[in-house]
Amino acid sequence: MSVSIFFTITAIIAIAGLPLLLFPRKYTALLIHSWSKLMLFLFKKYDGLDWVIAGEGNIPEAPFIVASKHQSVWDTIFFTAYFSDAAMVLKKILIYLPAYGWHAVKAKMIWVDRKAKGKALKHLLKMAKDCSNSKRPIVIFPEGTRVAAGEKGDYKSGCFALYKYLDIPCIPVALNSGLFWQTKGFDRKRGTIKVKFLKPIEPGLSKSDFQTVLENSIEIATNDLLRNENNEEK
Repeated sequence: MSVSIFFTITAIIAIAGLPLLLFPRKYTALLIHSWSKLMLFLFKKYDGLDWVIAGEGNIPEAPFIVASKHQSVWDTIFFTAYFSDAAMVLKKILIYLPAYGWHAVKAKMIWVDRKAKGKALKHLLKMAKDCSNSKRPIVIFPEGTRVAAGEKGDYKSGCFALYKYLDIPCIPVALNSGLFWQTKGFDRKRGTIKVKFLKPIEPGLSKSDFQTVLENSIEIATNDLLRNENNEEK
């Protein structure tokens, strides 16, 4: 599926769904969930880009935090498809995109203005608390941006802030989407992306302990997925 077709379909759905903004939030959330599932289906059918999931038994009852490795655009689409009403933590700039941003705001995604620092953290926690109270899974990419397969970004403190304030489990997630989808673009190749939900980090850890467990679990499991994929190709 070409980039132009992807954005054309997305634009049509976003524009056609504008009337939903006048109705309760759940309808916009359903639109986003349905769009994401459609995109994954089209990527599989026309690009041969499949996926497999491991560790689903590690997912507790909501609310919980999902802290995932982030290697491509595919990751965001996957989580909004996998969870029926995920609260994605997004960069504030995305809410200013026509149609897309309006739907994101209506669906009560969690947007963060990194430049605001302390004010941004307060806003993040307030929105996250509302999502937690509604038993929505909160999905955050702790490195804050996409990182190429095999590389490690700087893990930010926002994930720990959520973990401590909300007092709910955090599920680390490893994946290898960067092997099949360009990190900073839209180029893709055939293959099977692997996503692995790891053992939850239960509430109560200190910041240093939490960061150590989070980073080590994600990086070790992600490197295992990358190494296994490379061995299969040999």
